[in-house]
Amino acid sequence: MTSGGGGASGPDAADGLFVGRERESERLRNCAGKVRANESWLAVVEGEAGIGKSSLVRRFAASLDDFTVLWATGDASEADLPYGVIGQLTRHAGPAASTFPLLAEPAAGTSPHVIGGQLLLLLGALQQSGNPVALVVDDLQWADRLSVQALGFVLRRLWADRVLTVLAIRPDAESSDETLDRLLRSSDRTAKVELGGLGGEDVARLARALVAGTLAPGLSERLYAYTRGHPLHVRTVLAEIPPDVLGDGVLEHWPVPRSLLAGIRAQLSRLPRESRELLEAMAVLDARVPLSAAGRLAGLPDPARALGPALAAGLALWSPKDPESPVALVHALQRDAIYDTLTPERRRTLHAGAADLVSTAASWAHRVAAAATADDRLAADLERSGTAEAAAGRNAVAATRLGWASALSAGRDDRERRLLTSCAQSLLTMRPEGTANLRQRVEACSPGPLRSCVLGAMDMMAGRFPAAEAHLTRAWRDARSLPDAGWVAALAGTFLAQIMIWHGRGAETAEIARRTLTIGGLDPATSDLTRAILATGRMWHEGPRAALAEVAHLPVAGSETPDHNLDTLATRGVLRLFLGDLSSARADLRTVALRDQQGAGSKLGPVTLSLQSVVHYLAGDWVGSESAADRALAVAATQGQLGADAAARFAAVCVAAGRGEWDRALRHLDDLSEIVRALGSATEIVYSSLAEATVAQARADFPAMERALRPLLDDDRALRLRYKPFWLWQQSLLVEALTGTGQTGAAAAALRDLRAEHGGGGYLRVVVARLTGQLAEARDRPREAVEIYDRALTVEADADATPLYLAMLEHAHGRLLLATGAAPRRDAATWLNKAHGRFSALRAAPFLRRCEDDLAASGLTASENDPGSLFTLTERELSVAYVIASGRTNQEAAAELYVSQKTVEYHLSHIYAKLGISSRRLLADALRTQEV
Repeated sequence: MTSGGGGASGPDAADGLFVGRERESERLRNCAGKVRANESWLAVVEGEAGIGKSSLVRRFAASLDDFTVLWATGDASEADLPYGVIGQLTRHAGPAASTFPLLAEPAAGTSPHVIGGQLLLLLGALQQSGNPVALVVDDLQWADRLSVQALGFVLRRLWADRVLTVLAIRPDAESSDETLDRLLRSSDRTAKVELGGLGGEDVARLARALVAGTLAPGLSERLYAYTRGHPLHVRTVLAEIPPDVLGDGVLEHWPVPRSLLAGIRAQLSRLPRESRELLEAMAVLDARVPLSAAGRLAGLPDPARALGPALAAGLALWSPKDPESPVALVHALQRDAIYDTLTPERRRTLHAGAADLVSTAASWAHRVAAAATADDRLAADLERSGTAEAAAGRNAVAATRLGWASALSAGRDDRERRLLTSCAQSLLTMRPEGTANLRQRVEACSPGPLRSCVLGAMDMMAGRFPAAEAHLTRAWRDARSLPDAGWVAALAGTFLAQIMIWHGRGAETAEIARRTLTIGGLDPATSDLTRAILATGRMWHEGPRAALAEVAHLPVAGSETPDHNLDTLATRGVLRLFLGDLSSARADLRTVALRDQQGAGSKLGPVTLSLQSVVHYLAGDWVGSESAADRALAVAATQGQLGADAAARFAAVCVAAGRGEWDRALRHLDDLSEIVRALGSATEIVYSSLAEATVAQARADFPAMERALRPLLDDDRALRLRYKPFWLWQQSLLVEALTGTGQTGAAAAALRDLRAEHGGGGYLRVVVARLTGQLAEARDRPREAVEIYDRALTVEADADATPLYLAMLEHAHGRLLLATGAAPRRDAATWLNKAHGRFSALRAAPFLRRCEDDLAASGLTASENDPGSLFTLTERELSVAYVIASGRTNQEAAAELYVSQKTVEYHLSHIYAKLGISSRRLLADALRTQEV
């Protein structure tokens, strides 16, 4: 084992004893063997408290001599600490971690997928030694939420790594926490190891190891009946019963069976007073601390002497070889039992002393526990600390400290203000369960903007939108009139704008954002997000061209945009996408994605990944589109963001449909339908309907296209689209559907509307030309259609011309030339072969088949367009190939794809072997031969 966690822990660890668990150990060894054979695996060890999870996992980790082991332990007192578990794992990585500063001190506002990407690079660096890596997290149920999300992202991106992840968790934690549940479902290669009680033979082995002399007949059976094999309970019973009773064979001398906690308390009562006092101090400190510190808190002149009986009783751990000689309690159950024996006065005294022995961050909990009554001075200190944490983006920590401040406040006004501010900070973590039990206390507070804001946010997260809108509108209106409530107005305005956008109410969204910006005093990032919301509202109401006015402050070159303007830059990229300006949209969105990788932390980062995929699809980079959609789906699945999930699934549908991968496309469509049923928002309706219409277009099923677009129509009779996002794309599909179903009058009207909104350039130029020609064909004007196609194809393609739509135009032109004889067959064949080449390069199977059918029906044969061995590459190999061919190093490619360097190297070796090449230059040449 190259690196690993600290000292032993768990019920069998204090004296090094470990019995049984052969079957469970074998399952873990099997996982390690598969990892050695170049697979990544997840092992989930489940069991109730005290059952021996930690002992099993530590013993297994110690056996991994050929692994680099990174260890972390969840801590209930640090559950609010952003990326606390990730920090523990990183510290065990040694010098390799210094290359990844985001891991050393991750900012609270950094997205989990960004931290996950950095952890993937660290895992890749550690694998360079040739050793596999083990990530071990004990007590996962207490891990901080951001670390859990980052780990979930990592597990989804371990494509070709030798990484074993071992997670130890209590079985009831998974069902109560969706974030944990998503993590445990993050890998397709998962082994679940369930720990129950030890068997009868193993209980006997443990008893023989712990009891001096010969065991009385029937003792092991009685122990098993007492404890049902729970190892900590076995130890506690053996420590409770005197040795002479254990050996006399008179089982009636045993005490009446009692609970584990009662047994621990009885065990504690028989220890010398100084040992009990030392254990009480350790229970209050609730951490691994120097023996001298625990002794000082207990007031003992010789803590080493007091430690002896505690060690013998199996209640304490000691690491004498460590310079600080640290001690800790063996198990949390023992800690709870010892702590429960303390009188209120003794607890306060010990907590007061502990506050001076621990770090500033840890001291707050001790100071609160030491308070006997309301303490306005401490409450004010906690409020200042919580406010500072909130300013740093550590909302969960801020919520905890402000909640404590509220509980210690003597005056009603202070108590209510701090309670409501605590709830607001908790709601900003987007975890409504953290405030659900405080609803009655919030409702009991005096009316005011902050109370209305908190109630509105609670209602919004519970899906009670009418009530949420009423509360938030009141909060936003009232807070704007108060001198010191600007942050409340901004918060209420942000939540309220989300509801408006949710229901497609753009004008109201824009008005709320505009007035919020006039408040003043907003920090740069909040101001930028509000401006982005303003632009989004205008886009929903007036369209993307009008909305561009709200992002006119940005530099022309997106790369020159400061980090605090990334949300408006992302919005500009989206607006440009909706207008068909693909090259500019790609530049803006790529800048946001790259800055996020560096830790900038834009709020719109996850959705940006999804829309990058759409840009790649429209631009003809289908490999890049699939790769971006894959990353976006991993982010959405990890963070549980249904809105981002809808955008990612829409992006994934586009290429799947274009390739004719119907099963995959339909799975994504089903998921989109579920999201629409769950959320019902306008944005998800657009994504779902547009995706369904795109699948129907790939199938050339015009009635299905029309049906798919029906939810987007304002009025079925007027056939007018009501939603502005992707309006040009929606409208082009509507024209095609109407033309294909013979509704030429309606198609002509829709085409006029499309021309009026389209600026004339970008990829939509060839789309409009094709639709105009097809409408002329449908009206039996073939000569007019030929002229339209010919005119469009004689214009040199601009930078935003897309291979798919250009090929569809060429196909329509060649087919019509053959049908009418308006040009020599050679000319028709030329256009059909050009289309065939583009479809082939995209691997657009359904479009390609229709082109080949038209060629065959006319007795023509497609030109040889052998893709060689390039298309034997898998999708993942292709995504690596294109990024490497663009000039990236292995580490740069890994960072862009959110995988490890090991994955890039693995796929690159397969790429070279399949293509019969040996250099990046030759790879770039091979890819260029397929560009059309």
